[in-house]
Amino acid sequence: MEELRKLEELRADSLITEEEFEKQKASLVPSENNNATTYNLLGLGKGVSILSGLSAALGLLTLIAFAYRASLLSDIKNGGFVSWSDADAADTFVGTTLVFKWLIGIALLVLLIIWAWRAAGNIESKGRSGRWSRGWAIGGWFTPVMFFFVPYQVISDAWKNASDDGVIGGGRNNFWLAGFILWWVSTVLSWLGAVAFDSYDTYSSIDDAITGDALFAVSGFFSIVAGIFIAIAFNQMSKRHA
Repeated sequence: MEELRKLEELRADSLITEEEFEKQKASLVPSENNNATTYNLLGLGKGVSILSGLSAALGLLTLIAFAYRASLLSDIKNGGFVSWSDADAADTFVGTTLVFKWLIGIALLVLLIIWAWRAAGNIESKGRSGRWSRGWAIGGWFTPVMFFFVPYQVISDAWKNASDDGVIGGGRNNFWLAGFILWWVSTVLSWLGAVAFDSYDTYSSIDDAITGDALFAVSGFFSIVAGIFIAIAFNQMSKRHA
């Protein structure tokens, strides 16, 4: 900036005081807001990565639990013998897995929202902005239809605009893109699995229960991959904000 260069020359020639230099510099470079709150996201990003790893582990348990119960239901359908203790153990395994899956999922969502909010604040403190205002770091998760893409874009823009080393507006983080997509695939498959299993509860067909458990098992597989990708992505993105 030419004005800033001239201002620095005036200071070098002792034609203005240091105080006057800082005051005029602040008016010339409003993006350098010393009063803006910025966040080091390494700790929070580590928390997101840990919970994402736990989510991946629970995805594996989901795959095992529902695949096992589906196999028992198939045995029953085909006339095989399944003891009450085995059936009860399978239901308990599924139920326990789902409880921990939801608990970890809620905790992960909370940390994602906090991370996105703070990351958006970091880039705003640099005088930059993404496709969505900072408030969408929260609202994007709870707005119908928009939750399919706004949270991704808010966090993606925070990645692109965080660095000062010439990569402003740079390429997307592919781990975050893949992780977000696979997370939604896993969520939709879980929902479809629940719908199918609910049909079995209304005494329609044991095939519905087997289908429901199979969909849950597949959702567990996608959850494993999504959790790993998101953990890697937030480790990378948090370092850029450090």
